[in-house]
Amino acid sequence: MTHRLIIIGNGFDLHHGIPSRYSDFGRYLEAEDPDVHRLIDEYLFFDKDFWNEFEDRLASFDSDQVIDYATNFLVSYGADDWSDADHHNFEYEIEQIVEGLATKMRMRFAEWIRGLPIPAPRTVPLVHCIDPGARFLNFNYTSTLQILYGVPDANILHIHGSSGSPDKQVVLGHGWERQSNELLSGQIDEDTDTRVAGGYQLIDDYFAATFKPTAKIIESNRAFFSGLRNISEIWVLGHSLADVDAQYFEKIVTCTNPSTRWTISYYNNLPEMKSRFSKLGVTEALVQFSPLEIL
Repeated sequence: MTHRLIIIGNGFDLHHGIPSRYSDFGRYLEAEDPDVHRLIDEYLFFDKDFWNEFEDRLASFDSDQVIDYATNFLVSYGADDWSDADHHNFEYEIEQIVEGLATKMRMRFAEWIRGLPIPAPRTVPLVHCIDPGARFLNFNYTSTLQILYGVPDANILHIHGSSGSPDKQVVLGHGWERQSNELLSGQIDEDTDTRVAGGYQLIDDYFAATFKPTAKIIESNRAFFSGLRNISEIWVLGHSLADVDAQYFEKIVTCTNPSTRWTISYYNNLPEMKSRFSKLGVTEALVQFSPLEIL
């Protein structure tokens, strides 16, 4: 049985020439669904760094701006031009925004993922440390490992879903779990307009729908993590060690032997990678960092 765990992140696919950056998804979305792209521009904190921080920025949903906009459709019950449609217009407008930024964007993301081109074998330089018999924790959705390296499906845990399983939902989201006192629905009382109450619930539903349930994912893959005790070396290839995935790495550290050796690939910013990894508390002497192209 292999004693090597290889953790795969998006930098691994990029190394093989696959256009899998979130900014690539942004361009796809702008071309295929400009309405959803416009909602991102209007209701998420969109700036030059947005696509570099895409998952985290899903938590930057500007609920105040959404409510301000929808309030234009909140017609007083005593208005001269009242109609039955006014019962629903406020919630309808919020629902369109929420559905676009949660359901429709996730659908477009899955479409994009499943259309990413994987290069043919022997057409790109390979990473030499890949052992097809190792265990793999793959944060990517693609079949790069299977196509280019001949890794069996049984050796790979696609922790956030796989493009090769169209019937399964891909996992995408931020890591901010809202507390009960942060929920808009917690502001509802007997005096709250029922239309406003419905709109508040829709906004709370957005944050729930775009939250990455890391703890639940770990629990549902308990057998994988509990089986890591015999691992003696871990290779992290192309993963940024971003905070949104920190719980996975914390779990791996607790499930592996304290003497396990780590090799971490980095791209450009070595001090930042060292800083992020140091938070896991692994003994420094057990860790080495290297550019991916020489591994």
